Amino acid sequence: MAAELAAALPAVVLALGVAVGAVAAAATQVSLEQSAGAAARAAGRGDAPGDYGEGAAVRIEQQGELVCAVLSRQVLAGALELTARSCAHGGGR
Repeated sequence: MAAELAAALPAVVLALGVAVGAVAAAATQVSLEQSAGAAARAAGRGDAPGDYGEGAAVRIEQQGELVCAVLSRQVLAGALELTARSCAHGGGR
């Protein structure tokens, strides 16, 4: 019994680590999407969109009347890059 447990324990620990990492990455993606929306609205008003980046790299793009914010952040020790994009009307300028 002890030998089977010792053999299976590393696989269980690895599976738990992957599950926790996936949940953390999903939560970060949701936060990044909300921040991208806030940054796009701020850029549309003429405010500083970088204040809404929360540590992510912020890039602003102009597409006709739309102002788009693209936020990206490295997660899981740099193994994965998450990106979120949101656009808002640039009429506030």
